[in-house]
Amino acid sequence: MAISPLRIGSLQIWPPVMSAPMAGYTGGVYREILREHGCPYSVTEMVSAKGLLFGGDESEEILVHTSQDRPLAVQIFGYEPESMAAAAEMLSRPENGFDVIDINMGCPARKITSQGSGGALLKDVARAAEIVSAVKEASRLPVTVKMRLGWDDPSGAQAFAGEIASAGASLIVVHGRTVSQGYSGKADWNMIEEIAKAVPVPVVGNGDVTSPLEALNILEKGPCAGVMVGRAILGNPVFFEELLALIKGEAPREYSPERKMRLAKEHFVRSIERYGEKKGLLEMRKQLVYYFRGMKGAARLRELVLRERTPEGVVKLLEEGWRAYS
Repeated sequence: MAISPLRIGSLQIWPPVMSAPMAGYTGGVYREILREHGCPYSVTEMVSAKGLLFGGDESEEILVHTSQDRPLAVQIFGYEPESMAAAAEMLSRPENGFDVIDINMGCPARKITSQGSGGALLKDVARAAEIVSAVKEASRLPVTVKMRLGWDDPSGAQAFAGEIASAGASLIVVHGRTVSQGYSGKADWNMIEEIAKAVPVPVVGNGDVTSPLEALNILEKGPCAGVMVGRAILGNPVFFEELLALIKGEAPREYSPERKMRLAKEHFVRSIERYGEKKGLLEMRKQLVYYFRGMKGAARLRELVLRERTPEGVVKLLEEGWRAYS
């Protein structure tokens, strides 16, 4: 089966895969590295619409990106149609360099849902649709939505997706869990596929895609128009490169321990250059742990990285120190 491009407005994304927004992990530096290894489309970490409108260093930092990191969707969250529309209008201005406005309707974090945002919108389809309509009207860009299978009951997910599509969403990403599940249990791909068959806009499936081969099988099987990949790309920027090789019928290049550490060092050094030593060290400790997955001596390497207090010490460990534990 031929794999078709993913269409979002005038954009055509091929292969039809994308990196998921993960707070604290998929900032600008890592997205650029993913791009260099075949990722065709990304979504920023989510930013508060109100935070953006009323000023906040954290919001502004999330929005920083380069021309190499495109096409790029900016993900916003909130519960007021008016502030969401105002934020969308601002972000869709050409000088900001975004290509799509994405609305978060799936985040299960209590600090987000307690204010009526994120996954809490799945309990109020009228408000959710009003937000999509307002954002669509205010934005110069296509509008997409990332949702889950409901708050605690997936039976209404298909109808919810239909209302969102009718309100103006150009594409819907569906994570195959309810909000109450968090990240426990297994993603329900049968339900994702039922939604994909029922709604009139492209549906991208998300949840528990652990390998490029799994992503390829989903794309070849249909009916999902695309796949969003989250945790499987952490410490694994070659995921999309490997998927491209499989699509072409080629054997993916080996992701050896040497190559892992070389990419980990590159990721670390670029983060220090972008964010400074203090923030770079703090941010990268949790990132580097993922590069050690599956390696002999991973527990010891993790311990050493968490103890290290200088960039030079981390670089030395990534260059040669890891060999002592492998």
